[in-house]
Amino acid sequence: MFNSSNQIIEKGLKIASHVLEAAAEDIAFADGKFEVKGTDRAIGIFDLARAALERGDLPEELQGRLQGMSDETVTVAAFPYGCHVCEAEVDPDTGEVAIVRYSAVDDCGRAVNPMIVHGQVHGGIVQGVGQALWEQCVYERDTAQVLSGSFMDYAMPKADMVPFFDTELSEVPSPTHPLGIRPAGEGGTTPALGVVINALVDALSEFGVTHIEMPATPERIWRAIRQGNA
Repeated sequence: MFNSSNQIIEKGLKIASHVLEAAAEDIAFADGKFEVKGTDRAIGIFDLARAALERGDLPEELQGRLQGMSDETVTVAAFPYGCHVCEAEVDPDTGEVAIVRYSAVDDCGRAVNPMIVHGQVHGGIVQGVGQALWEQCVYERDTAQVLSGSFMDYAMPKADMVPFFDTELSEVPSPTHPLGIRPAGEGGTTPALGVVINALVDALSEFGVTHIEMPATPERIWRAIRQGNA
């Protein structure tokens, strides 16, 4: 997208030089329009695209659609980094879990739209918490029939089941990406599994619990406490 956008702007400058009757180096593109520097002469990018289609006096290579096409292969992968911390409380009598606090710092390189990145992290955390505590594909033992095949039966997390998250972005640009961007989509899910289970094991350590399988349902936690005390 970055390379294609630059191609469009570069071609647009050449077209604008004919439309605005000025040298291409005297024209700048900003805020969706091509403008002759130091003047009020300008044309919007959509009007320029229309001119490229309709005007027959432009050079042949500038006529037609105002478009760009690019194929970018990143030869060196860019990896995100982060640190997530979860604080959880467990009712030893029932096995019920309450996530009290969840904080995360993620380095996804340059955040083009920080609000969207925060949303990705929040959504990813909920997915991870859901897998750690509730979500499970259940099959009937003898027929292999799926018993959790609908949203009525599959325990998906809901908004009232998780706390507000404290998330921060540490923007260290990637040296292998033209915009310095690192992946961010899975940054919330991957660590959430580990930190939630580790928080539970830590909370249950006084009962002799050293491991618990996902999803850590109240029944599993209750049984783990009883086995640990045995």
